[in-house]
Amino acid sequence: MRILKWSLIAAALAASLGGISLRAQQLNVDQVIDRILQRESDELAVVRQYNPVVETYVQDMQPDQQVGTIPTADHYFLGRLDHSSNLYAPEPSKKEKKKEKKHEQSNLGALSGVFETDTILDGFLQGIYVDPNGFDRQHYRLTYLRREFLDEVRCLVFDVEPLPNSGGDRFRGRIWVEDEKYTIVRFNGGRYPGEHPGGFRLHFDSWRFNAAPGVWLPLYVYSAEADVHDLSANHIRFRAQTLLWGYSGIRAEDDDRSQADSQQARQREGEQNALDNLAKAGVLAPAGPVDKILYTIVNNLEVSNNLDIEPDIQCRVLLTSTLEAFTIGHTVVVSRGLLDVLPDEASLAAVLAHEMGHVLTGKALGDEWAFSEWSVLPSGEAFNHFGLPIDPQQEQTANAKAVELLMNSPYKDKLGGAGRFLQYVDSNAKALPNLISPHVESRTSIAAQLLSADTHGPAAKGQPVALPIGSRIQLDAWTAQVDIMKTKPASLVSGAELQPFRLSPYAPHLSRHPATGATTTPTKK
Repeated sequence: MRILKWSLIAAALAASLGGISLRAQQLNVDQVIDRILQRESDELAVVRQYNPVVETYVQDMQPDQQVGTIPTADHYFLGRLDHSSNLYAPEPSKKEKKKEKKHEQSNLGALSGVFETDTILDGFLQGIYVDPNGFDRQHYRLTYLRREFLDEVRCLVFDVEPLPNSGGDRFRGRIWVEDEKYTIVRFNGGRYPGEHPGGFRLHFDSWRFNAAPGVWLPLYVYSAEADVHDLSANHIRFRAQTLLWGYSGIRAEDDDRSQADSQQARQREGEQNALDNLAKAGVLAPAGPVDKILYTIVNNLEVSNNLDIEPDIQCRVLLTSTLEAFTIGHTVVVSRGLLDVLPDEASLAAVLAHEMGHVLTGKALGDEWAFSEWSVLPSGEAFNHFGLPIDPQQEQTANAKAVELLMNSPYKDKLGGAGRFLQYVDSNAKALPNLISPHVESRTSIAAQLLSADTHGPAAKGQPVALPIGSRIQLDAWTAQVDIMKTKPASLVSGAELQPFRLSPYAPHLSRHPATGATTTPTKK
């Protein structure tokens, strides 16, 4: 009995020191590392098969005595992953690096002015790989730490350090490796030049999702630049979030409205063309459960105001993280970002009531408007929220109609949250013009009216004026479908850091593809 006991202890020590036991097989650490390095090399070839939409949103930060840091400016990039870009280019020579050093510091370091498209590609998109220019034994040392679960995925955790004189910009940090195919599913760290390992460099926390058995694709990258010797909030120079979605490509949607009423279909042809172009560009979610929730609120407003709008108002979700809301014909489009941060249902009703005001006054975006086709935004051009026209007089008319609709609705005594939200939008619109669209900012003038209509008085203690970015809507990166989160997203920062409209890192929910035994598709928590 004693011999058996000691043999078990010895086996456990051997596994912790030199081997990793997985089901019926046992691999030593060196064998596992070899598989990890090969799998990461394979990732380059796998991701090149896809052209997902890429969205990067950046906030410049400055210290604040009350809340640590506050955003003072923002930048936005939206396009498709372009494999012809220099994301895959060989490591530049020392002479080329010296020549580009000044340009890099002015754009990626100080973040003054508008981001260059090339800077986005060179900087933030590099975070989807550990090192696209040589993640191998000639350049890196991997040290096994422990086992750890990331939600439903059992992982092996390694520290990664570049070898001396490895040259180039190399990754230093930690990786999480799923224990079946040994694919890296998360890596957290920074990329530093070998000659200046203690300098200011981009730090990132990168996550992947299981799209198919054995296939893990980039999902979400949180980036920040700070002094690597002091990562306190007061020293963070900027925060950035990169999302990728739509890997499965664009799928045409069936439209049977012409079968119901051909004349009505002809009248809405321009509207449908605009929606088709949004879908083709990969920024309009397929019809799904969130659309039904929006339509239910629209129907509540219609019924309580004795309205019978023909043709019916439809609702769709724009996939961007920006705060957008507009109406094309009789279709109300609300962005994922706006749905994320609205504090309550009455606030969502206020957004939809404004868009209904455009429909009822005949001032929605005309059928002649259509979203232009694009792949990436032109270099050096600031994001203009899709170039949507805005008429102050029309916005004022829609605001007046929205107040009328709300005062006759089931939400009439609960509009304080909407009023406080609009006040917060107004106070942040100047600093965050790339997050807050002019169409959303235009409705802030009714905030006082909504606050005065709230019969519940001042907001309850701790009630947020807006939720943090990424709080409510989950995005399926494969299908681009959206749904309401069933659980609260896991945050990687303290509660004090979760300020409305301020970028903060979160932890996506990881699970294996259903074909490998998981019961749910990859989504955020």
